[in-house]
Amino acid sequence: MENRVGIDIVSIKRIEKLYQNYGIRLLKRILSEEEYKYFENRTKKLEFLAGRFAAKEAITKVLDKPCPLSSLTIDYSYGNRPFLRGHPDIFISISHDGDFAIAVAVKVQQ
Repeated sequence: MENRVGIDIVSIKRIEKLYQNYGIRLLKRILSEEEYKYFENRTKKLEFLAGRFAAKEAITKVLDKPCPLSSLTIDYSYGNRPFLRGHPDIFISISHDGDFAIAVAVKVQQ
């Protein structure tokens, strides 16, 4: 078995255009139900959405099988670190800088 690394970067302006065009349909494609509730209360909605999209795209690159982005739920641990629910073997990091959100996912085989 091998360790795997996935990475994705997305323009926040690109996500903004998609959100303007598709609205709730885009949210339902990217966010789980729990994440959608969290999204509604965020002040920086586009940054949050771009970060989630980048993270989930990175995650899909390390998974064994393809799955819908909305079936993945990213939550935060007590140390405010993002983690993928149900996958303790996948570690993720999400960052924003200027107009970009970037994420890395590492799957560690045990």
